[in-house]
Amino acid sequence: MTLFPKLTLTQAKLSSTIAWAIVVLFQTIALHFPVRGLPFAVRIGITALLIATIFVIVYTTVSSRIERPDERAAYNNYRANSALFELVFFLFALYVLFGGKWGWDVLSVSRSQIILLFAAINCLHDGVFLLYERFGK
Repeated sequence: MTLFPKLTLTQAKLSSTIAWAIVVLFQTIALHFPVRGLPFAVRIGITALLIATIFVIVYTTVSSRIERPDERAAYNNYRANSALFELVFFLFALYVLFGGKWGWDVLSVSRSQIILLFAAINCLHDGVFLLYERFGK
């Protein structure tokens, strides 16, 4: 008997997407509202939820109890990577073309914003992968 279940690839990606979405949500909230001002019980609850979220992310990333991807899943993973690269490329192109007009001469990114960006990229990757698995050819 094992403590942790064997997950299909779709279940693992869905769990990972939800976990990354929780990180994105909490990081977005933390950027606008300081956590130190919250009551102690709320901070404990947030910490417990984030620890559980980290566990889910690590489990779905490195566990041997996840179904191995077949050829279609590998292809959809490549497609998801490609879609994200194109999105990032497009955003950089917008920055280069219109950044001066919008007053974005200097791009300064804080550690908290990098965490948010990293979580958003991972959430988008897993979400796009799931869309390709469900609706792709």
